[in-house]
Amino acid sequence: LLRDKFREFSRDTGGLGQERVDAANAAAAALIAGGHPERAAVAQWQAGLNEAWAELLELVATRAQELAAAHDLQRFRRDARQVLAQLRDKARQVPEELGRDLRAAEGLERQHRAFEHDVQALSAQVTAVQEAAARLAAAYAGPRAEELRAQEGAVATAWAELRARCQRRRRLLGDTVEQFRFLRAARDLRLWMDGMHLQLQARERPR
Repeated sequence: LLRDKFREFSRDTGGLGQERVDAANAAAAALIAGGHPERAAVAQWQAGLNEAWAELLELVATRAQELAAAHDLQRFRRDARQVLAQLRDKARQVPEELGRDLRAAEGLERQHRAFEHDVQALSAQVTAVQEAAARLAAAYAGPRAEELRAQEGAVATAWAELRARCQRRRRLLGDTVEQFRFLRAARDLRLWMDGMHLQLQARERPR
């Protein structure tokens, strides 16, 4: 809000002020060119006005830069908080359930692949926060730079922890699916062997 208001102030000041300065310079130039008896004083006034106008423009530019920097800082703080909240929320959504049978485990494995795809979409936001922190840290020192590093560090840590939890769950689900597949194959094999055993017992024995 301050930046928008100041942008309007700067535009109005620059437009109106430049017109008035140009008019004053034209009047001074006419007096000096016309040989006015006070032309030396007029020239001094003209120089003073131009110097004061240049100082005012510099102050306006400096204020605009300060507001832009403050806007970038506040936007970084907001973005870092939002991304951190999203990462922590996603981390809480990683379940511990692995499934009680093959069908359930395979279903959970498919769900987890979709979940990891959603998680990966957050990488762009994490990268944006890290890049903004690096850019802003170069412009600040002391406590503010430490604050920037701390916020970026919290986001990076949460991102690493979320990916680690996803990788761990993917591995556990993969192990669970393989275990159930083995158990099913072993059960089928045992049933087949039992069937063969029964057939052998049913055959007529030689006399």
